[in-house]
Amino acid sequence: MKTIGCIGCGNMGGGVLRGLVPHEEFTLTGHDHTRAKVEGIGPEGRVTFVETPLELAQKADVVILAVKPYQMEAMLEEIRPALDSSKVVVSLAAAFSQEKLRRGVDGRCAVVRCMPNLPVIVGKGVFALCFDDPALDAVRGEELLAMFRLMGIAVVLPEAQFPAFSSLVGCGPAFALLFMEGLLNAGITMGLKASVSRELIAAMVEGTARLALESGESFADLRVKVCSPSGTTIRGVNHMERCAVPGHVTDAVLEALKRDREMASEK
Repeated sequence: MKTIGCIGCGNMGGGVLRGLVPHEEFTLTGHDHTRAKVEGIGPEGRVTFVETPLELAQKADVVILAVKPYQMEAMLEEIRPALDSSKVVVSLAAAFSQEKLRRGVDGRCAVVRCMPNLPVIVGKGVFALCFDDPALDAVRGEELLAMFRLMGIAVVLPEAQFPAFSSLVGCGPAFALLFMEGLLNAGITMGLKASVSRELIAAMVEGTARLALESGESFADLRVKVCSPSGTTIRGVNHMERCAVPGHVTDAVLEALKRDREMASEK
């Protein structure tokens, strides 16, 4: 049985452990400054609290680091004595490169960068994994990919494409929620209760996403299916086109990418 340990059990780290709770093939351990965060993940006893990061690294086969980027170097130094070739360190920290990870473990084990997004906390995450480490063999890479796919969708990307992934998929939930907020305001304006509008909008977006995933059709082709000639939908779509909504969405993603590059150059 493979032991998965996570250091830092906030939204992302806790979300990953929570997503693995139903899968009994994994033994789960966690460490956080706030013990209750670990013990509150899943049924009592499913995730074991470990007193120190070093002890967790000793026990775990896969060590997930869900700490802030500025904490990473010190954390790697702390757990380094427990690392060996049988283990894999997976970093969820943004803007902490594969090269820095390799230096941080001093070549003792394989390292992987992983970027999740917020829906991981409900088991619907989208993950990018970077396997650009010669120390990671194909078998363990496939095992990690399969593990993250238990919690949503996971793809393997070269590290050079991580900023694009972060700007599009990491930031994407905020952009989608802003759109949903606009729909909510419209629902309230038309006389619907806020609670009813919220539920309807969330279900509509979820269903639309599922339709796009399962149909394989382009977004544009699916949109046309909703737009009857001279109907209500095409009237609204035409307004959004006149307001350049698609272009503004594209610009928002590119602004996020610009800021990602600025932050990388500041380090």
